[in-house]
Amino acid sequence: MKGWIGRRVLKTGLSVFITATICHFINIPPTFAVVTAIVTIEPTAADSIKKGLIRLPAAAIGAMFAIFLTMMLGPTPITYGVVSILTIMTCMKLKLDTGTLVATLTAVAMIPATSLDLVSDFAQRITGTSIGIIVSTLINFLILPPQFGPILSNKVNYLFSQTAHCIHAIMDDHFNQNEQNKTLHYRLLQDDLIKAYQFIHFQIDEWVYRRSTELERRSFSYLQKKMDYLHFILFHLGKLAHTRVNHHLSNEDQEVLRRAIDSFSSILKDPYHQVTTEHYICLEQLKQLLNEHKHEDLFVHQVCRELLSLQRVMKDLTQITSDERRVSIEEKSYPSYIFNKPSLTD
Repeated sequence: MKGWIGRRVLKTGLSVFITATICHFINIPPTFAVVTAIVTIEPTAADSIKKGLIRLPAAAIGAMFAIFLTMMLGPTPITYGVVSILTIMTCMKLKLDTGTLVATLTAVAMIPATSLDLVSDFAQRITGTSIGIIVSTLINFLILPPQFGPILSNKVNYLFSQTAHCIHAIMDDHFNQNEQNKTLHYRLLQDDLIKAYQFIHFQIDEWVYRRSTELERRSFSYLQKKMDYLHFILFHLGKLAHTRVNHHLSNEDQEVLRRAIDSFSSILKDPYHQVTTEHYICLEQLKQLLNEHKHEDLFVHQVCRELLSLQRVMKDLTQITSDERRVSIEEKSYPSYIFNKPSLTD
């Protein structure tokens, strides 16, 4: 069930249940409140609070348009269209963009249920919408607070593992002269890396409302550094992907490149990014190969140069990982999820 029902799903269901229960006891229609509770659960409590303060006045604007236009035009198709347009335009002009969805849903849902009692209708709809926003915000803040540390750590380990596969795939495409898939591998990784950076921003927002330790912040800083280095690694992979095979590769040249790629791949997949003696041997062979192919327009020369440039990034990555691992051993309260070996399928 853990794979099917996550924290956000549980919090959404709980918010809907509590919202509907409150509406039942105070005898107001639960529809608007429940819809609002569903769409206002955010990834972080910080987002719920900030956006909740915007959604309340936005919902009031939508309700106002719905009531007055329904009284003037009746519950006709043109009413739905005009109400939607006016609500969206007003929210944009007042810079209530994050409340536009809730405001528009509230407005169009009110149209068929509007009666002659304008004040009562407006009060009921705004009360229901407010209950949905307040309940979802409180649930998001108090119940099952998000834990971005383990999520981000697993994501970073996964990205490094996929990067190891990516460098293999790019070079295999080169050796097999497959020009179609080379750039696809690292582009997908770039998209995943951008999504991973969002977790950093989510956690920074959470720290505004929650306590954090110095070591917890340090661990996130370390993960962000690893992601920054991964960004540089993907830059070099992108250049490798765009390199064209413009001459015949001997079996000896291919073997040197394959051994180097295997070595880089092993370091990337290792959560500690440890460098072996065999890796230094591969680097020396790359340097020799580079000297043998001195023409800069040759494929082998370009690949060797990129791999040696990649080594400089890997060296820094290995150093910061070693330093951080030492701190994690010395400090008992250091987050345990950072250096847990990932259970990934290689």
